[in-house]
Amino acid sequence: MSNKSKQVPTVAYSESAIRNNLSITEYCRTSMAALSGCTAGYASKMFASKIFNLNVIKTVTPIIRRCLNVQSHQIPKAHFTPLANYWIYQQNDKIKTPPTISNSIDLPNGLTWVPPLIEPAGILDEIIAPSTETSETPKEAHRMLIIRRKKMKKHKLKKLRKRMKFVYAKRRQRREMKKEKAFQAVLITQCKEAEKFSAEQYVEDKLNKLHEIVIPRYWKGKKYPEFIIRQKMGLPPK
Repeated sequence: MSNKSKQVPTVAYSESAIRNNLSITEYCRTSMAALSGCTAGYASKMFASKIFNLNVIKTVTPIIRRCLNVQSHQIPKAHFTPLANYWIYQQNDKIKTPPTISNSIDLPNGLTWVPPLIEPAGILDEIIAPSTETSETPKEAHRMLIIRRKKMKKHKLKKLRKRMKFVYAKRRQRREMKKEKAFQAVLITQCKEAEKFSAEQYVEDKLNKLHEIVIPRYWKGKKYPEFIIRQKMGLPPK
């Protein structure tokens, strides 16, 4: 026996056999037939083994064809077309039929009976509002009213200052300008007096004041007019 006759044909149980609904028993039968044919071929002659090999090939080829069969159940492909602007709401253009209007009206909260609306038979008494003419009603929370009044005054004063901010600033500026002008006038007069100052005249005035005769108001304990005192002192009349 040659090495070629010793080779045992083997068939793998692939997924294609499962897809073609080939049962395990059928697969085992075919494989066992192939194996038995091979063992019988070992004992027979060379010619018989060649013929047997042809039969084995004939039995194995349909199995291989079924295994290699491409026609299988394929999942249909889904085509997805992405939107150009996926963040914008896409309005549904389908025509919607109007909903059916049911004429039945259900009571709210599961009520089964509603009492009828009947006006009261009796005449209602007149309701008189309390008069506001008399001031006998005492004031309540008078301390809170005082606090509120103070707070309102402060609030209004704050609003007034905010509203009259520029007006007050203008008044303040005018007041400061008036003070500055008065101060400058005093400085100008002092400068003019300083320009008119003469040292010679100043010295002469001081000397005249030094040599000036002071006339007293009393003469020997008696009060006399100025001209009498000048006569008694021997001075010329003034």
